[in-house]
Amino acid sequence: MSQQSEMADAAYQRMMEGPLPMAHLVRELRQAWGEQHGVLSVHGFVREVATCLLHHDDVEVGDVEAGRFVGWKLEPWDANDKIDRDLMSMASFLEDESRCVFRRK
Repeated sequence: MSQQSEMADAAYQRMMEGPLPMAHLVRELRQAWGEQHGVLSVHGFVREVATCLLHHDDVEVGDVEAGRFVGWKLEPWDANDKIDRDLMSMASFLEDESRCVFRRK
């Protein structure tokens, strides 16, 4: 099992407790890897974790607006493309906990 799959499995289990912002995964990976890894490598790894999560039929992704989860209303492969475009175009680490939030339906 790959490291991305392992992190995705752990994230999937954590979603039993509630929504999980991608920013949490970025922060955890940065702590585990240290400062020698930059935005592209961390975001690339987390993007692959997101792809694994989207393979679950009961997982959806969206944003939190005014304290409420709002799903993206995209098919999983389209959500995956959006995550790829958004995450990989960032010049700094994702810290916004209201963007790109995963939850189990």
